[in-house]
Order: sequence, then structure tokens, then C-alpha cells
Amino acid sequence: MKWLRELPARLIRYLRDARAELKRVVWPDRRQTTIYTIVVVVSVIAVAIVIWVVDAVLSEILKLLLFGAAGGT
Repeated sequence: MKWLRELPARLIRYLRDARAELKRVVWPDRRQTTIYTIVVVVSVIAVAIVIWVVDAVLSEILKLLLFGAAGGT
């Protein structure tokens, strides 16, 4: 039960350490946040387009393999 007696002190130490760590964080300004947001949105769109193209190509290949050159809808 030693851990139970030490729990409040450990919790307080953890919260103090977390607060001290947050004070050391360098937060981005509005301009950096805007730039990072744009980069993320553009990256997500680019990856979505790549996945869409790969999916379309693989779907067509699968149609050719399953239904032959005559095709089917």
C-alpha cells in the first residue's frame, strides 16, 4: 500500500512537471499556424487524389481480369 500513500505526492509532482514543460513550449504564431494548416489541407487533398487514381486503375484492371476484354458494366 506504499504506492497508495505516495500517490498524492506523485500526482502533484507530475502536474508541476507538466506545467513547467508547457511553459517551455514555443507556440506558433498566427502566420505559422495558417501556413501549417494550408500544408496539411493540400497534403490531404494530394493523398486523396493519389488514392482515388490508384483505386480507379485497379478497378479497371480487376474488371478486365474478371470480365475479359469484352467488358461489362
